[in-house]
Amino acid sequence: MAVSSVSSYSPMFNYQDWESIANKRTEELEKRVAELEKQVSSKTDDTSSTSSSSSSSSSNSASSVSTSSFLLNYKQKLTDLESASAKLQVGTKDNVYSKYESALEALSKADTEDAKKAAQEKVDKAREDIVSAVSDFADKYNSTISFLQSNSNRGAGVARQQASLERALPTEGALKTLGMKVNTTGKLEVDEDALNKALTDGRYNSVKETMGGQYGIAQRMGSRATNILDSSIDTVAGSSSTSSTSSTSTSSNTSKANSSVSDLFSSSNEDSMSAYFTSFASFAKSGAYNLSNYYAVGMLLNTLV
Repeated sequence: MAVSSVSSYSPMFNYQDWESIANKRTEELEKRVAELEKQVSSKTDDTSSTSSSSSSSSSNSASSVSTSSFLLNYKQKLTDLESASAKLQVGTKDNVYSKYESALEALSKADTEDAKKAAQEKVDKAREDIVSAVSDFADKYNSTISFLQSNSNRGAGVARQQASLERALPTEGALKTLGMKVNTTGKLEVDEDALNKALTDGRYNSVKETMGGQYGIAQRMGSRATNILDSSIDTVAGSSSTSSTSSTSTSSNTSKANSSVSDLFSSSNEDSMSAYFTSFASFAKSGAYNLSNYYAVGMLLNTLV
C-alpha cells in the first residue's frame, strides 16, 4: 500500500468555515432579538405615554369643566346678591321703602272705615315686603359667602372677594338696629319680629338709612358685588401668571383674554348657544396671543359643549 495516498487525502468537512458561518448566524440572530426587544419596549412606552397623556387630558378637561361650572355658579350667586341689594337701596326705582311710604300716605288720607281698613292692609303688606327683602338679602349674602368659602382652594382672589363682602357689613350696633347680627360662622341672622318692631315704633327712618341709605348696607354690598362681577376671570379662578408673561405690545390682547365673568356670560338670553359662539369668535379675532392662552381658550370652549 502506498503511503502517498494518505498525504493526498482532502477531507470534505472544513471546521474553520463552519465555525465562521455559525458565528455570523449567531450575531445576526442576536441583532434580530435585540431589535425585537427594542420594538416591544417602544410599544410599551408609547402605550404608557398615551395612557398618561389621556389621563392628563381627562384631568385637564375635568378641571376646565369644573372651572366653567364654578364661574357660572359664581356669576349667579353674585348677581342674586346684587339684585337683593338693589331692592333695599333708596335710590333704585320701586324700592321697598317708597312703596311703604306711599301706603302710609294713602292711609293718612283715608276718610272712611272701609278705606282705612283697605289702606292699613296695604301698609301691613308693604311692611312685610321690607322684612322679606331684608331676609332675602341675608339669605343671598349667606349663600354667596358659603360658596366662596367652599371654593377658597381656587386661589387668593376668592378669599379676597369674600373678605371684601364681609367688610361691607356695618358694626354690631348698626346691625342690631335692624334686628340683625353676624353669627359665629360669619353668616347673617335676621330677627323678623325685632325688625317689624323697629319699623313701627318710630325707628323707621333709622332702619331706612342704615339699610338703604347712600352709605347703607345694601348700597355697599351691591357695589361690592358689581365690582367683583366686573373683575377679570384670571383673578377669580387661577393665578395672575397667565397674563404676566405677555409683553407690552400684547397688553391689549391680554385684557381681552382676561375678560370679566360678567362679560363672558352676558347675553340677552343666557341659554342661547349663539352668544357663546359669538364670544369665542370675538376672542379668536383679537390676536394670536389669545389663541396661545390655553387656559382662557379652554374655558371658552367648555361654554360651547
